[in-house]
Amino acid sequence: MLVRSACAAAVATLAWGASPSGAAFASPGLLAQAQLQSATITGLSQGARGADVAALQQALMDVGVPVSGGADGVFGPATRGAVVAFQSDRGLSATGVVDEATAEALAASVSGSGSTGASTPSSGSYVGLSEGAQGDAVAAVQQRMMDLGVYVAGGADGVFGAATTRAVTQFQRWNGLGVTGTVTEATVRTLGLTGDGSGPTTSTPDPEPEPTPDSPDATANPYVGLKRGSQGQLVKDLQSTLIATGIPVRGGADGDFGGVTEAALKSFQSANGLPQTGVVSMADATALHLGPHGHDHSDDGADEPASDESTNPYVGLKVGDRGDLVKDVQQALLDRGINLLGGADGVFGNATKGGLALFQQQQSLSATGVVDAATAGALELGGAEPVGVVNNEPDPAPPSSSNPYVGLKMGSSGELVRELQVALQNTGLVVRGGADGQFGAATKSSLIAFQSVNGIQQTGVVSEKGATILGLGTGNNDSSGGGSSSAEIKMLRFPVQGQCFFGDTWHAARGGGRLHEGVDIIAPEGKLLYAVVDGHISKMYWDSPGALAGNGLRVAQDDGTYFTYLHMSGFAPGIEVGTEVKAGDVIGFVGNTGSSATAHLHFEIHPGGGAAVNPYPYVKAIDDCSNTTPQYQQSFPSPAAAPSDA
Repeated sequence: MLVRSACAAAVATLAWGASPSGAAFASPGLLAQAQLQSATITGLSQGARGADVAALQQALMDVGVPVSGGADGVFGPATRGAVVAFQSDRGLSATGVVDEATAEALAASVSGSGSTGASTPSSGSYVGLSEGAQGDAVAAVQQRMMDLGVYVAGGADGVFGAATTRAVTQFQRWNGLGVTGTVTEATVRTLGLTGDGSGPTTSTPDPEPEPTPDSPDATANPYVGLKRGSQGQLVKDLQSTLIATGIPVRGGADGDFGGVTEAALKSFQSANGLPQTGVVSMADATALHLGPHGHDHSDDGADEPASDESTNPYVGLKVGDRGDLVKDVQQALLDRGINLLGGADGVFGNATKGGLALFQQQQSLSATGVVDAATAGALELGGAEPVGVVNNEPDPAPPSSSNPYVGLKMGSSGELVRELQVALQNTGLVVRGGADGQFGAATKSSLIAFQSVNGIQQTGVVSEKGATILGLGTGNNDSSGGGSSSAEIKMLRFPVQGQCFFGDTWHAARGGGRLHEGVDIIAPEGKLLYAVVDGHISKMYWDSPGALAGNGLRVAQDDGTYFTYLHMSGFAPGIEVGTEVKAGDVIGFVGNTGSSATAHLHFEIHPGGGAAVNPYPYVKAIDDCSNTTPQYQQSFPSPAAAPSDA
């Protein structure tokens, strides 16, 4: 049985059984390494399938040629590209077809690569390291992975435990290598490790010099020209700003511009229609508000706000500041539902900067991460007038409204206020003090944040539109947010194997000004994911550094309606674009890939292929989170049964 490599490590403990129909299921964790010696790879080309293709793919990965999707046994465009890359590197005719010369060259490369356990003078002491190993060579591998943005719990302690296995697996998956959890020759080469393994003698590239005055862009903006190898405060600022826009940078703002930061920058460039170079251009710096004309946050004093002369003591607060004023800013952000790592500790660090930038984006302000006059006003700090508020107490909604929730404001109390607070919390916003039935400053702040992300005038008073979106007083508390008629959606199966948990977080605020357009079903990593309807796989996503979705797919119906599954650890055998599925088929596994803080399924519904609607009421109607028994079903052909030369 063949399983995509991204799935193998994350669901190693999930055993397959047999479905009632007799279809066989094998454990992804028991995936055998393809043996090139026993395979016939000559003549393989795009469109081929089977064990021979998997052996070819594994061999390519073993010699350091990435194959997106891993050894899945399907010779698609990614495998053809890998063959072309190998042929070009060996001076062979780059046809993408495995001819006799290519097969011989690949066999020779595999036999001499150390993949069978042989050592090489440059990296042999690292090859073969696995769980249980200890020593300086292990510490070198751990340190190099951390340098490249891979989190290693416990750091470079020289002990190859379960945490290091997970880190190696993650690194191999990101780089298209064979996912084994063991340090292979290809892994060593990709890590750039050299030496005899007696110590952390990593091949760390010399830092690239900062942009020189010879470059016009550099003289105008010190961030322009930052690229892989750059280090220091400017890189930290870049990383913090990318994180604040909603693009994850694994490893955080560490000031080291490695492959992960490059990938994150390319994601930002792609999302903003800029050339995907991985090097900071003037257009990138301008879009990120970095530099002397976009708030340079380096320590040279060049980023002092133009409003220094303001009498408002909060204006100008930025990274590096400390004290009670900073604490006030942090508390104001917390009161408005902006989560800050460390809370209101009075220290203006990168977490506070990122939270402030997110708040500024929500308020349609310049997302600089520095407190300016407009931001102070929006936070109601220092006597400034809040943005969007007239005299701080706008008139209540017209009394003609028949909705009893419309017009609730500061000072109101009772059961209606409590239900308002519950509804706000269900969107993912924080209401300090909880649902206590008292409409105070904390409830007003949360309501203003809700109004901001939903395009409603930020009055702090419940409006007709706000009550409708929250499902208050409308006879429909599902907050579905519009979209196609619910009659068009009929889910036949709950999407996740229990034990699990979910709540209604429709349109909760997310990084970069995004709104949450799905339901998050929390479940342990490796739990089964089921097709909720009869349909076909119309799209697949693959995890990579900087990717928000991680591994994912869509199950589509003939009328265009599709159901999106994101953050998966991997896919079930036989799943690929075009695969026909039945409701209840196992299509993958719960994971924690992409921009995800814990193992869960992000699930969306798009009726007719259009805008998403709130999936919560549909998922709630067939809630099966208490069902922990795996329901194995597989109506599509297994790759194990596919002919090797189809």
